Amino acid sequence: MQPCDVFLSFTWSDIDEVLKLERALQAAGLRVFRDSEGIREFEGITEGLDAALASSTVLLAYYSRRFPTRYACQWELTSAFLAAQAAGDPRRRVLVVNPEADGNHIAPVELQDAAYFGRPRDERDRFRIAGRVAEMVRAAGTPLGAVRSAAPMLPRLLRPRRFVGRYQELWRIHSALHSRELPPATPRTSSALAVVRGLAGLGKTSLAEQYAFLFRDAFPGGVRWIGLFGQDDAAGAAVRFHAGLRTIAAELGVDVAGLPPDEVRAGVARRIEADRRSQLWIIDDVPSELPAEVLDEFVMPTSFVRTVLTTRSGNPQWPAPVVELTGLTEDEGSALYTEITGSDDPVELSAVRRLVERCGGHPIVLTSVVTALRDGRGAIDETGFADVLDSVKGDAVDVLARAVGECSSTARRILRIAAAISRAPVPPDLVRRVLPGEPVADAVAELARRALLIHLGTEWDVHALVRDAAGLDDDLTRRTASAVLELPGDTRHLHAHAAALAVHECVPAHQRARLLRSGLDWFREQGEVVAARAVAKRILTAEGATAADRVAAAAALADSGDFAEAAEVCRPLVSEGSPEDAFRARLTCVRALDQLGRYADADSLWPGHVPEPLPEREKIEARVFMAVARRMRGRFRDAIGLLEGTDDPRARLELARLKIITGDLKAARTIADAVIRAHDTPDHERHPLRLEAIGVYAEAEMSVDFTEFTTRDEGWDALEVRLRSARDSLAGLLGNDSPLTLAAGVRCARTSVTRGRPRRALREFSELEPRVRRVFREHHPLYHWLRYSSAQAYAQLNQYEDVAGILRPLLEKQRESIGPYHPDTMRTQLDLGISLALCGDKEAAVPLVVEADRRIGESLGWRAELRNRAWITRALLNLPVVVWRFFPYVDALFGKKKPEED
Repeated sequence: MQPCDVFLSFTWSDIDEVLKLERALQAAGLRVFRDSEGIREFEGITEGLDAALASSTVLLAYYSRRFPTRYACQWELTSAFLAAQAAGDPRRRVLVVNPEADGNHIAPVELQDAAYFGRPRDERDRFRIAGRVAEMVRAAGTPLGAVRSAAPMLPRLLRPRRFVGRYQELWRIHSALHSRELPPATPRTSSALAVVRGLAGLGKTSLAEQYAFLFRDAFPGGVRWIGLFGQDDAAGAAVRFHAGLRTIAAELGVDVAGLPPDEVRAGVARRIEADRRSQLWIIDDVPSELPAEVLDEFVMPTSFVRTVLTTRSGNPQWPAPVVELTGLTEDEGSALYTEITGSDDPVELSAVRRLVERCGGHPIVLTSVVTALRDGRGAIDETGFADVLDSVKGDAVDVLARAVGECSSTARRILRIAAAISRAPVPPDLVRRVLPGEPVADAVAELARRALLIHLGTEWDVHALVRDAAGLDDDLTRRTASAVLELPGDTRHLHAHAAALAVHECVPAHQRARLLRSGLDWFREQGEVVAARAVAKRILTAEGATAADRVAAAAALADSGDFAEAAEVCRPLVSEGSPEDAFRARLTCVRALDQLGRYADADSLWPGHVPEPLPEREKIEARVFMAVARRMRGRFRDAIGLLEGTDDPRARLELARLKIITGDLKAARTIADAVIRAHDTPDHERHPLRLEAIGVYAEAEMSVDFTEFTTRDEGWDALEVRLRSARDSLAGLLGNDSPLTLAAGVRCARTSVTRGRPRRALREFSELEPRVRRVFREHHPLYHWLRYSSAQAYAQLNQYEDVAGILRPLLEKQRESIGPYHPDTMRTQLDLGISLALCGDKEAAVPLVVEADRRIGESLGWRAELRNRAWITRALLNLPVVVWRFFPYVDALFGKKKPEED
C-alpha cells in the first residue's frame, strides 16, 4: 500500500463535513486515506485498514459525540495513539477536529488538554486546518508504523460481541495503569492497579475485555485472565486466584509442582521479570469485601504486570484508583440499537433514548429488549417498534425473565443448568450429559443470538442476572449433580460446580456428600488448607457422608492444625469400612494424637503395616508418617526400615534425619544434597523440599562441627526467610493461636538461636510460651522444644543459672512423656550437666552426664552424634571449669558464634 500523509478517522453520520475537510487536505497537497466502506463488526478491522494506518504519518479524527461510540473509530484512534506514544509525544501525530461545543467527550485526556481544532465554519477554516496538518506531517517525517503484540490472544477476546461507547472509561483504565509514563498533564494515581467498579450487569467484564483487546499492543507480554466468579469469602477468592495462577505458570513454562501458593506467585513473577515484557492481568469479579491484605496477593510483585480488577462495590481500603461504571448514555444506547437492528430511524432512536432513561442505561436490559425486537421483526409492524420500546417496564431481572420465557425449551433448560452450578463457565460436556438427545447446539446458538449466553473458547458463560432470571428446576438440578459426579476429575471448574450443587436440598444427601468430597480433594491437592478445612466441616455435618468421606475430612482438619477434632472424628472409624479406609482412619487418628503429645493414646492404635492396595502416593506418605512416629519414640532402626529403598524426597529427608541421629552423617549429607540438587533450578529455588533439605544438610554439618569446633551458615538465610514467611501466612489464614501457626513461630524463634541472636530469641520465646502452653500443654514436644531453645539462648548470654532453671524441670517432663532413652531427653540431660558444672555444681553434674552417656550408647550406638557430645562432655568434666574457656566445645554446644545484630 502506498504511504499516506493523513489517516482520516470519522463516523458516517459526519460524512458530509468529513468530505469537505478531505478536499481541503488534498488541496494542500496531502495524501489522504479515508475508509470508503465503513466497519460495523467487532472483528471487522481489515488488513488493508491496519496497513493504511501504519503507513500514514498522522491521524486526524473528526471527533463528534458519536465518534467514541463506534468501535472502528476507537480502534483507529487507540492504535495511532499507542504507536505515536512509542515514538514520543502522541499529540504530535494525533490531531482532533471537535465539532461540539465542549471537549468533555474527548479521550484520552492528553487530546482533551491539547489545542484541538473547532468545527470549521467555512472553507477558510478548513484550509487553515489543512495547513496546520501539513506542518505536522512535515515535522513528523516518517509513518506512524505499527506497535503489534506478538503474544497470542485469549479466546475470550476473539469472540464476536457488541460493545459501544465507554471510550472515556477505557482511557481512564489505561491512564491509571500507565500514569508514570504519561505527560505531566495527566494526574498521577497508580502504575500497577486499576479497579473497575459497577453494579451487576453494567458491563464490567465486557469493559475489561474491550480494554484488553483494544489496548493489547501496549502489553507485548500478553494478557492473562483470572475469574473469581464473585466468591463471597476471602479464602475462596484466594483459592480461585491461586488456581488461575498455576494455569498461568504452566502457560509460561514455570515448574510449580509441589510449590505452595506463595512460591507459585514468586516463581511466576521471576519468569515475567526475566522476560521483561509488559503484561496485562485482569482479575474478574473480585469479592467486594475482600480485605486489602488479601488483595495484595492478587497484584504480582513485578513492574512488568499491570492489573485490572472488576468488582461490584469494592473495598474503600483498596489502594487503587477506581473507574466507576454507570449505565450507557443515550448516545451509546442509540448506537447499540443501530448496531443490533441496523435501523437509525429517528422515531425509534427517540424511543430508545426514553428507554435508556427509564432503565438507567442498563446494557443487559437494552440488549435483551433490542435483540428480541430484531428477532421478532417479522411479527411486529416496523412502525410499532417505538411503541414496543415505550412499553418496556421493570428491572433487569424482569426483562430477562421475559426473554428467557421466550426461548425454546432446551434453551431454557440450559440456562437452568447454569443456574444450578457455580458462576464459573459452563462445561458443554456437562450440558450434553444432562440433556442427551436434545438439540443442544441449536439451543446454544439461539441463546447466543439473544445475547443470553456467550462463548468463551470451548466453554459457555451465562451472566449471573440471566441465571437468576432462569431460576431452578429440581429435576434438572438432581440430574446435573449426577452428571457432575461422572465428569473426569480434570474437568475445569469441576470443584466449583460440585460445591455449588452440594447446597441444593433437592440433591440426595449421599450425592451432596460426594460433591463436597470432590471439592475437598481438589483443595488439598492445591495446598489450600483453609478452604479444605471449611469443606471438611461441611462434610462432617452432612447427611450421607461415608466413613471414607469423614476420614478425608479429618485428614484435612489435621492439615490445618485441628488435631483434637481430627482424632475425635477418626477414633470410631478405625474398624469401619474397607481395610484401606480403616487404615487411613487409624493413621490420621494417631498422627493427630502424636501432634497433641498424647503418645500413650496413640500407641495402641498405630498400624503395623501399610496395606498393599493403597495408591503408591499414599503408601509413601503413610511410611513417612509411621517413620516420624517411631523417631519420636526413639525407635530409630524401625523407622529406617520403613524408608529405605524409596526415592521419594519426603521419605529420603526423613531418612537423612534418622541417619544424623544414628551417627551416619556422611549418608545424611549425601541424601540431603541429592534433594537440594534435584530442585536446583530457578523455579524451585524456594521449593519447600529444597529448603527442608538445606535445613537437614545444615543439621548434619552442625553435627560434624561439634567435633571440629566450627560452625557454618550455608542455607540458613534462605531457610529463615522461608520460615518467617510461612509463619506470617499461617497467622493470616488460621489465626495466631492455631497449632500450625504456633509451631511455625517456635521454628522462627529457633532460627534466632541458631544465628546467635539470643536476645531476639528470648523476646520471641517469651511472647510464644504462654500461648504454646495453653494450646499444647507442658508435656507436648513443641513446648519442650521451646523451653530447650530458651535455655540455649540464655547459655549464649552466659546466664547458666537460668539455663539450669529451665532444663531441670524440662528433663522431668521429657522423662515422663517420651522416656529417658529418647535423644531429646538425653540431650537435655547432657546440657543440664554442663550448665550445673558451669554454675559450680560438678557433684550434681557428673552423674547426669555419665548416665546420659551410658543410655546413648545403649539406644543409639557409639557412632551417633549425640554420643560424641556425651564423650566430650565427660572428658571436660575431668578438668577444672576454669580451663574450659580454652575449649570451644561449650560455645559450639550452645550455638555460640560471632554475635549478630540482636
